[in-house]
Amino acid sequence: MSEAINIAVEKAEKPKRIKFTFYQKMFFLYFLNITDWICTEALLASGYFAEANPVMQPVLNNFWQTIIIKGVIPLAVILLSCLVNKWANAGDSIIINIMLYVGISIYMLVNLWHIFNFVLLFFIF
Repeated sequence: MSEAINIAVEKAEKPKRIKFTFYQKMFFLYFLNITDWICTEALLASGYFAEANPVMQPVLNNFWQTIIIKGVIPLAVILLSCLVNKWANAGDSIIINIMLYVGISIYMLVNLWHIFNFVLLFFIF
């Protein structure tokens, strides 16, 4: 009986970490990419903001080029990466996780910047 209690106490002491899979991280990265695109389009439509990314500035004038560059190509790269990860049976690679978390962190900062700009936009009106 005491052994069962000790096991229960050991399990209760260890906090469980939320662990995201490779595929969940890739989906979240793509989601952040799409929210970046939508927020950028909304801020540009207001007329008070300009695109900060010099690579995207000439592309944003053409709707189909924007869809291809911001939607289709990243989705294809993510799907290809998921297939390669599955075929290679990479598992939990530290380098891959670091790269994904860096990408997610950067996109989160970009989206936070968009939120800040939306707040500024609301104060203009």
